[in-house]
Amino acid sequence: MEKVLRIIDRMSEWTGKGASYLVMAMVLCIMYEVVMRYFFDRPQTWVFDTTYMLYGAHAMLGAAYCHYTKGHVRMDLLYGRLRPRTQAIVDVVCYLLLFFPLFIVLVYKIGGHALWAVSYGERASASSWRPILGPFKLAIALGVVLFFLQGIADFIRSLHVAVKGASHES
Repeated sequence: MEKVLRIIDRMSEWTGKGASYLVMAMVLCIMYEVVMRYFFDRPQTWVFDTTYMLYGAHAMLGAAYCHYTKGHVRMDLLYGRLRPRTQAIVDVVCYLLLFFPLFIVLVYKIGGHALWAVSYGERASASSWRPILGPFKLAIALGVVLFFLQGIADFIRSLHVAVKGASHES
């Protein structure tokens, strides 16, 4: 089981760090647009669509990594004062009541949207460029699935601490 959890952690780490490079691509696109618009009076129609797609992919592909590194916002006022076993019990309850129901719906819905976009060649309608949305929606769906897998890994670790009273590694 530990090997599977480590594989999930590595996938989250790899995709999160890889997604961080999308920020550089986004910055380069915006810089190019600024130069073309203000120095050459030649605004680019593709930059808006490209930057929101890059940012959306960055945010979703990085979500599992953020969860892996405990980077998401947590109400620590009471939680931080609890013992590790009690924290784990709170985590298990929150996963069961909130995380899993939400992510089961998200994986189903977003996965369906992504498959539809790829199957039917969906295009954006916000600009005259009209880029295809399939790759963008697939990146979003992949990010949601990776986040869900990382949540499962965290749930298993929390469940182990809640039941055994020791960290998962021990």
